[in-house]
Amino acid sequence: MTLKNQNLEFKITLYMLLTVILLMSCKPTNNDIALVSDSTPEINISYNLPVDVAVNASQEELAKFAWEEFFALNWKSSWKENSLRTTPDTTWTYTSDTGADFLSVWETYIHRAELRPANGKRTKDLSSGSPYYTFVDSTSVNVTNPVQLDNYFNVLDEDNEIGSAYVFAHKNEFEVLYAAKTNLVEYNYLKNNFQTDKKLYKAIDKSNDSTSFRSRLRGLSKQQMCDSEGNTSDGYVCLPCSTDANNEGAIEIKLAFRELDPNKDDASRYMVKEAVYFKDSVAGNKTYSNAYVKQFALIGMHIIRKTQNHPTFVFASWEQVDERNNDVQTIGIDTVTVNGEQYSDVDPHRLNPVIERVIPETLQKVNTQVQKMIAANSSKSKWQYYQLIGVQGNPIYYKDRTSDNNYFMANFVIESDLKLTNFHGSFGDPFDTKIKNVISDGKQFNMGGCMGCHGQGQTTFGTDFSFLLDSGAGKPVIRPDPYQTFDEALFAAQNKKIQALIREFDKKQ
Repeated sequence: MTLKNQNLEFKITLYMLLTVILLMSCKPTNNDIALVSDSTPEINISYNLPVDVAVNASQEELAKFAWEEFFALNWKSSWKENSLRTTPDTTWTYTSDTGADFLSVWETYIHRAELRPANGKRTKDLSSGSPYYTFVDSTSVNVTNPVQLDNYFNVLDEDNEIGSAYVFAHKNEFEVLYAAKTNLVEYNYLKNNFQTDKKLYKAIDKSNDSTSFRSRLRGLSKQQMCDSEGNTSDGYVCLPCSTDANNEGAIEIKLAFRELDPNKDDASRYMVKEAVYFKDSVAGNKTYSNAYVKQFALIGMHIIRKTQNHPTFVFASWEQVDERNNDVQTIGIDTVTVNGEQYSDVDPHRLNPVIERVIPETLQKVNTQVQKMIAANSSKSKWQYYQLIGVQGNPIYYKDRTSDNNYFMANFVIESDLKLTNFHGSFGDPFDTKIKNVISDGKQFNMGGCMGCHGQGQTTFGTDFSFLLDSGAGKPVIRPDPYQTFDEALFAAQNKKIQALIREFDKKQ
């Protein structure tokens, strides 16, 4: 009896040992490294974009989806090997990353000046070859000691947070510059359906009748919100949703860059890119935008993507981990209105510290695990010095905002000021709880953060959550914004305030 029990115990022990060995042998490849923990879904470091995330995804599942997007877009591009844009180099292995800067997939995305060319006509095939930039005021842009812009994928033509604020690092040392891009899917959608801006404006002008337009949006199910072909044939802008590995859906990215101070910043902790910037000069009565090239560090990144389960887009945002300690300051360009009254507690037209905000604890835990995994597999990779600060999946009601600590999602260097940090209304009144800025599956929401802000693209502009497709200022790009010193930015902000007061006075006359 004792002998039989010993044999049984031996067999059980042997079986368990073999099972452990078998499980240990199932290791991911270098190109597809997986992170598994008790609390976090498996996260793959790969060049493959995730297709979608569950309708009622947990915060951990949304974080997994977001990080896998980050890895795919920051993967090494294949462009230098085959001239293809927006495609990864599938022969490159993540563990071979030496920390040297390389051309990333997102760099070859379609710049807003390509998406909205100066002549208002999208005719070029941008799937391969060099970028192609045009500006409306061609006689004053890049004409003095010109730079060959088409040699550069990073053209930093924005110097402010959508007209709300200028941002400076190390208090008043380096201005933050921005760029916006889309994937090839979004460009081809416009090229194939709205080849000219005239056709595009005809579609978005349907939103001018807000009652009829919003009624139509309320009548769409989630599935119908993804019916790009049907809605477009009806004359509306409806960007494609991701459906499978071969249909990634519309993706837009917003990028924040700044110069590094060799005495204060550690360049080994930043993705550093060669980029074009612009400085203004005046000759006679004419102002010229002169192009220059230097190294800039990536300090912030938004990825927004339309998926079948989330036709109101999944919004995800990253910051470089050191930036919150780099004395980042803002200079407000416009004043903030609350319930129709100018908000007087803060004078926006001077240097103000960036408002503190907390990264949700769940995301902090996921970030720590991801960063440890990156460091363990590629100790010199700069990816380990970036952190996911927020991700939004479904819109929620303002009254339920405490149930989701991503409701007011705002990036430290992309939405830095009072207006954008606490946004949940409209541009005219960013804190108006009565405004329904997002419509999904027949329901209307007063949504906050990135989704609430972009929601105006859906409900007001008729551009399906995009700020790159409307007819507002800078589309097409008239001329690039200048790279400014602190004093220049302060003067520009105050000058714009004066101009706004003059316009307001003229309205009353």
